[in-house]
Amino acid sequence: GAMAADIPLDVRRQVLAAQQLMDEKLFEQALNALGEDKRDQDHYLIDFTRGNIYLLSERPQQALPWLQRVVDKAPDYQPGWLNLAQAQYSVNRFDAAAHAFERAAALSDPPRPSLHYNAALCYMQSQAWSPALKLLEQLVTLPKEQVELRWRAALVQVYLSLDRPQDAVVQLVILADQSQGAEQRRWREVLVQQYLALTRYPAALNALSRYTQVDGLYPRWWTMQTYAYLETEQYRQALVSLKVVDYLRPLSEQEAQLLGDLHLQLGVPQQAERYYEQLLQQRPDDDSVLTRLAHACLNQHHPQQALEWARQGNNSQLRALQGQLLFRLGEFNEAFDVFSSLANAAESPGPLWLMAGYAAWNGELWSQARQALKRAAAYPAQQEQANRLLKQLNER
Repeated sequence: GAMAADIPLDVRRQVLAAQQLMDEKLFEQALNALGEDKRDQDHYLIDFTRGNIYLLSERPQQALPWLQRVVDKAPDYQPGWLNLAQAQYSVNRFDAAAHAFERAAALSDPPRPSLHYNAALCYMQSQAWSPALKLLEQLVTLPKEQVELRWRAALVQVYLSLDRPQDAVVQLVILADQSQGAEQRRWREVLVQQYLALTRYPAALNALSRYTQVDGLYPRWWTMQTYAYLETEQYRQALVSLKVVDYLRPLSEQEAQLLGDLHLQLGVPQQAERYYEQLLQQRPDDDSVLTRLAHACLNQHHPQQALEWARQGNNSQLRALQGQLLFRLGEFNEAFDVFSSLANAAESPGPLWLMAGYAAWNGELWSQARQALKRAAAYPAQQEQANRLLKQLNER
């Protein structure tokens, strides 16, 4: 650029020659054009140009001492501070870079808020949240039309790092409203996530009802809405939202299970059964899905079908369900076998021995009934019932 009139002629000539070589990317010749290093005798512009050559040729470490010399010799020369900040940032000296950006900002006339923003970013890089916060909070109090969205975005990051989500939300509301395109969607998502994390469910649902209207093909809105409805125990609405997700993209296994569970809970067992059967194709032999299928069939009053599902699994919960279904279907001998084998393996077998006793009694297996009931009577919770049945047995 143009040089001030008070710069000695030979300095101007050297700097000009070096700049022309720099424009052609002839960096070594440009260094030679500046002559040998005369240290403190050198004009600060010579140091500045040397520093710049190193910066432009991507040698920030070598640029540093020259640029430091510039600001020592000419502390009011703003470009010196700016380039020093850039060099320090390039070698990860973030606190020093922040300080240099702040000095450059102080020398700016008219003011350049973007330099305060740069300083804040440097502080954030070294996780110095307090000075970053101070700078960014000052920036967002400028007249509204001057405030840039990226300043607010940085402020959100600082608030969240300081565990101040309520303050972050104030900025997120503005970002969600004023940003555009993919950015806007991202900020809206972060805003809703913060509402959910703060358990501000009405605010989350309010925002989501707007976003599903203007951006209804984005599945994330509907999954977040499902979550918010579940947390507020609005199961019918949760079911509707989750069905929209199902239209927009393939459900995850967890979501398919939830869809089944909601149908079961809301008294639509045949729909639940459909989703569980799909899920079983993805997770064959999954006992938790088999249990759900058995319950869905039971709710439709199909105990035989429920038993077929229960027989496919092998954990103790499913085996107990098998026993209950066999009992209900009048298969008492098999029910007795299931309950006694479960009782032999259980930690607290009292209720299982009692059930085995009932099954044997109903199947007219008198000696097995007597044995099972004697075992049940050894447990306080089953003692009274078991003894009453034993008394009846003995009176037969």
